[in-house]
Amino acid sequence: MKLSYYAKKRIVDYIITTIMLIILFFTLFPIGWMIYSSLKENTDILVGKIPLSHAHNDSMLMDLDGDDLWVMTADGGINIFDKKTLKRKRHHSVQTSSTFFAIDKNDIWVASANRGLSRISKKDIGSRKDYKLPLGNYDQAKVVRTALTRNKQFIWYAMHYKGFEKVIEFNTKTQKAQRVFDLSSELYSPLQIQSLLYAGDVLWVGTDKILIKYNLIKDKIQRIYPTVSYLPMGILRINKLGDNLILAGQGGAFLFSPSRHSILEQIVNKPIESVTIKGKEVLFGTNVGFLVYDKQSRRIIEYDDLFRPVSLHKDIIKDGAFIPAAVSAAVTDGESFYLGSSYGRITQFSQTDKKVVKTTETGKGHLVISWVNYSDMWRNIDFGLYLKNSFLICGSAMFFSMIFATLAAYSVSRFEFPGVKLFSMTILATQMVPGIMFLIPIYSMFVKFTAVTGIPFRGTYYGIIFIYSAFFIPFSIWILRGFFSAIPRELEEAARIDGCSPLQVFWYIVLPLAVPGIIATGIWVFLTAWDELIFAWVMTSDATQTIPVGIRNFVGNYQNRFDLMMAAAVVSTMPVMVIFFLLQKYFVKGLTSGAVKG
Repeated sequence: MKLSYYAKKRIVDYIITTIMLIILFFTLFPIGWMIYSSLKENTDILVGKIPLSHAHNDSMLMDLDGDDLWVMTADGGINIFDKKTLKRKRHHSVQTSSTFFAIDKNDIWVASANRGLSRISKKDIGSRKDYKLPLGNYDQAKVVRTALTRNKQFIWYAMHYKGFEKVIEFNTKTQKAQRVFDLSSELYSPLQIQSLLYAGDVLWVGTDKILIKYNLIKDKIQRIYPTVSYLPMGILRINKLGDNLILAGQGGAFLFSPSRHSILEQIVNKPIESVTIKGKEVLFGTNVGFLVYDKQSRRIIEYDDLFRPVSLHKDIIKDGAFIPAAVSAAVTDGESFYLGSSYGRITQFSQTDKKVVKTTETGKGHLVISWVNYSDMWRNIDFGLYLKNSFLICGSAMFFSMIFATLAAYSVSRFEFPGVKLFSMTILATQMVPGIMFLIPIYSMFVKFTAVTGIPFRGTYYGIIFIYSAFFIPFSIWILRGFFSAIPRELEEAARIDGCSPLQVFWYIVLPLAVPGIIATGIWVFLTAWDELIFAWVMTSDATQTIPVGIRNFVGNYQNRFDLMMAAAVVSTMPVMVIFFLLQKYFVKGLTSGAVKG
């Protein structure tokens, strides 16, 4: 079958279009992947997980209200179940992180890292009001947990976050933060607050090192109790048991006497996830199940083997590889226990029959899209300084490079003088040596120059601008030489006949025609300087570092924040993309105008 000319042309056009689209896809894919990665959690990037993660939905608080079972989860989920059938009636997610809950007759109070303090109406769980708290600047991703305790009028809020050593008192009537308690200690700071308990006129504060008794009337720390010896990971739970306190954490559960200022006994020697008190019994949720402690007989009954196993990574682990459930919340109803555990599992357990009656799940948490990476990026490093330095240094290097390169390129292309060919070849030869080879000689030269003259060059703006200009001028001369050579000499001769001086010919005739080429070369200089790392790393100081150097601060000895690094990469890419698109017509015109001569 013989194809017509137009059919062949359509096929060729289709093939060319397809090839161009494929090339465009692979060209834009790194940018798209960079933006996508900037919205992921750091853990997902570290383990190489491609899809977005679902928020953790471990049960945090459970409560009974008539026939309704309320279950609050770590992702900010509020679930209402029928306590008899364990069928979910309603669900709403506040979409919070590092979440803690408190519940009363009318409202649910939510403490979180990303929203601070929020109030949810029990009548309409879809309505929410957020309250601003004086939290200062902090990295939300580094908040381990939040803590919350309350009475009829006040709520006390704290964060488990390095450097946050205060408790915020919030007045529910005025709906404003009323006081901020500073808990820093010369002996024990830095502290990390992990739990709170209101008891009369006293606020008990559990930290990673000490137990603090804060007098709310006198507004000062009343007493400090070191706890590292028996709870080395800190106090994760504080509960009142009669006149005593239960202090629980990864080291177990202990009975503490405030009147004797000492530990009375160790109740449990397993890591504790939750504590629920029902009359004479205390239900301890552990990392493998739960146990019941009778405070009168001091007898403990363990129920660690009653749960249906929970599979981890079902797609890669074979059948039989399971872990027990960690009970992170519980509520009692007569002889029934309602247990909330990891992965959003809800279990009804009969204490009489010693068996599980029903189980259900709250469902997956919301997809985590970490827009907060962009704000945390500015908090972790002084990105504004690096952005300013990059614009100043790269813009100045481009400015000086274009001035000297333009004059030199015009001279080489128009005038004959001794050594012009050698000069041209030497310019090109400078590009044959890797730039890194000049690092040590330039560094030594700067040190020697400073020692002789007393003028500092390393770590200054003019020092790094001088280096960049020196590197970019030679190749800029070579590029611009082609642009000037493409301008017809007849135009200059006509201007000379009309009485123009050589300087006027250059300024009024040649330079306007060479603008596209100068802009194209300037864009190349700016982009190359913008991405340069090695010389900026060695030759700048803390006050003059550019964006590539600043981004390195997200990689440290103890933590690699690739999520913030991706966010910084997106932000640093945006200015140069805007500049390129605004000047692209000059860039394309410059590339084509220098392609031919005459």
